[in-house]
Amino acid sequence: MRKFSLIALSAAIACAVLWAADWPSQSGNPQRDGWAKTEKAFTKENAGKIEPLYKYKADNQVKGLQALGTPLINGMLITYLGFKEMLVFGGSGDNIYSVDADLNRLIWKVHFDYKADKPQAAPTSVCPGGMTAALAMAGSSTAAGRGPTGAGRGRGAPGTPAVAARGPAAAAASAAAPGRDANPPLFAAGNFGRGANFAAVGGDGNLHALNSSTGGDRSAPIPFVPANAKVSSLNVNDGVVYGATQDNCGGNANGLYALDLSTDDHKLSSVALNGGGAAGSGGTAIGADGTVYAQIPDGTGEMAGQYNDSVIAFSKDLKAKDYFTPSGTAQPVTKGIPTPGVTPVVFTWKGSDVIVSSGRDGRVYLLDSKSLGGADHHTPLSKTEPIASPDSKFSGNGFWGTFSSWEDAENGNTRWIYASLWGPAAGAAKFGVTNGAATNGSIVAFRVEDHDGKPVLAPAWASRDMMAPAPVVTANGLVFALSTGESARQAKENGSLYSVSEKQKMAGRAVLYVLDGASGKELYSSGNLASTFSHGAGLAVANRRIYFTTHDNLVYSLGFLAEQPQLTGK
Repeated sequence: MRKFSLIALSAAIACAVLWAADWPSQSGNPQRDGWAKTEKAFTKENAGKIEPLYKYKADNQVKGLQALGTPLINGMLITYLGFKEMLVFGGSGDNIYSVDADLNRLIWKVHFDYKADKPQAAPTSVCPGGMTAALAMAGSSTAAGRGPTGAGRGRGAPGTPAVAARGPAAAAASAAAPGRDANPPLFAAGNFGRGANFAAVGGDGNLHALNSSTGGDRSAPIPFVPANAKVSSLNVNDGVVYGATQDNCGGNANGLYALDLSTDDHKLSSVALNGGGAAGSGGTAIGADGTVYAQIPDGTGEMAGQYNDSVIAFSKDLKAKDYFTPSGTAQPVTKGIPTPGVTPVVFTWKGSDVIVSSGRDGRVYLLDSKSLGGADHHTPLSKTEPIASPDSKFSGNGFWGTFSSWEDAENGNTRWIYASLWGPAAGAAKFGVTNGAATNGSIVAFRVEDHDGKPVLAPAWASRDMMAPAPVVTANGLVFALSTGESARQAKENGSLYSVSEKQKMAGRAVLYVLDGASGKELYSSGNLASTFSHGAGLAVANRRIYFTTHDNLVYSLGFLAEQPQLTGK
């Protein structure tokens, strides 16, 4: 009986260890699909009961409109007192915070000193300076969970101190354990906490590989992008960290950067875009074969010539391999003023990668990874009718952020695509909206249908009105959408930029919505929970909790209090 009990206990522990999930980067993974695949706690039946769990106030210095970035979740950090789930996020003041996601207590904080030949630039409404890129670590939100989850996993009782890190002796013992590499690659996919380092870029352009346990640098800071550049969210794949710079901030030309940390020489590759930066908050999306995709609103390149919302396929070291440019002309891009654009998303269709992109013509395109634009580089697999309204006099109308995608295995493996639309939809009737159409923005949903062996996007629904919605996250048939509260307008009608204070006065408050992924029906709203707007950051969903950040340096966590006894003491 004792032997049977030990076996049963071991099996129970093994099952627990399998199911903690990560949210390792903007939109959850290198493909940028925003799918929390293993998250099943939230359902259509209980979504209306979601409630605030806690909020964490960071001592971060706001720069321009920039405050806190998209949160990450490291689902399992091994400490000598058990397992910890880490909530990690960066701040515009060159700060990184690691918070115990169960107890809402700081584990560690790191500040980067500015070390560059150029002085720090003064913040503006477009170019804030400081840390702008969301952090990233290796891994995927669509992978099976890799650590324990549920109540009582090494949390400690309320009122007890949080543990900052494993002790030195424990770390040394782990490194020396048989079969373990004492120096795993800096950005290998984590294995029970090993190798799950965080990539972060400071305002001086240096890349830091941060130890997940302590926040300490795993190596000396590595030059990565120009100082004072505005960097979109980092991406990590196969030991390489990718970044894209935007809006010519700090007087720097826009470009793409790839730092290969899988070998000792730390090779840095880059490509000048000679115009607008890579579109969207994700910067890059990466296919199953390691191909890097970016959409470039304008500029020039050796392969594609004149960019015009062109999607470029790059090798791991940023050598251009293929491209697609929509036919026709788009509205010109005004230097120094952000223009609508979305980071592509990659999904699998009949065993091959398909890329979703958009254009300033208001259309959404599906591209074949084997030949992005066909023989003439202008022919997509399919395209929609114009959906987004034209961007008139810097109104900000169009698609922004990143696309999101998931596959509904319980309903015929239906593939869904969601886009964050700012401004009104040009063809609201296509989404079944006959009155009360959104004016500030909305989430628009498409089903991918098979037409004569080719994937086609069929309009499905459009959400309620939202102010400049962030990229959505999907989980268990639900859509988690953040109305950021920002105005979509990017500049005054005469082309002059708004000041930071003017943009702040134009903003409302951020509101989290939970929608039925198949119908768009509203199931939950956070209402007046947040007191201000969110800027440039996305959502994270993992391990029965939802996270978002706001301009007043707050991180909000939502879920079900009854499942969080460590917070209530019950």
